[in-house]
Amino acid sequence: MTKKNRIISYKKLDEDLLDLVNKTYPNGFEDAVKSYILGPNKSFYAFSVSTEEYNILVKVEVNYDFGYDEDNEEAENETDIDLN
Repeated sequence: MTKKNRIISYKKLDEDLLDLVNKTYPNGFEDAVKSYILGPNKSFYAFSVSTEEYNILVKVEVNYDFGYDEDNEEAENETDIDLN
C-alpha cells in the first residue's frame, strides 16, 4: 500500500500530529527544514513526518535565511585590542 502525501501548516496541526513532531524531533526540527520550490517566485519551507497512512510535509514560517551570514562571521572574528 502506498502512503498518501499531505502538506499541512504547522499552525494547523492537531494535538496528535504535534505529539508526533515532538517524538520525531525531540531536539527541535530546525535542522530538518528544507526549501521546496513550486515555480518561479513560489516556494515554502517545510520538514517531514510520517504516519502509517501519510507522508506529511509540515509548512513552517522562516524569519531568516539559512544562508551564509557574513556580518555575523565578521563580528565573531573581531577581538578587542588595547593599543595603549
